[in-house]
Amino acid sequence: MKALTFSGEQYQAERIVKTDTDIIGYNGNTEVFLFRGISDFTQFQLAEGQEWDIDPEAEKDQRIADLEFALAEILGGGI
Repeated sequence: MKALTFSGEQYQAERIVKTDTDIIGYNGNTEVFLFRGISDFTQFQLAEGQEWDIDPEAEKDQRIADLEFALAEILGGGI
């Protein structure tokens, strides 16, 4: 279980995902907390030694981009 501290309150979740503007806590596939439209992430702290989890959509998009790039390299041109 991971712990996020914000404004003196502690929030716990199995996974804590940080995007460009949001922080989302999940237990399994269930969203247990959400902070949207964040411009100053310094107010949010994970417990010592913990790291942010990867946003599943961003990871999927990056894998697709990596595959497209590799395919273009193999074929010798753009797709």
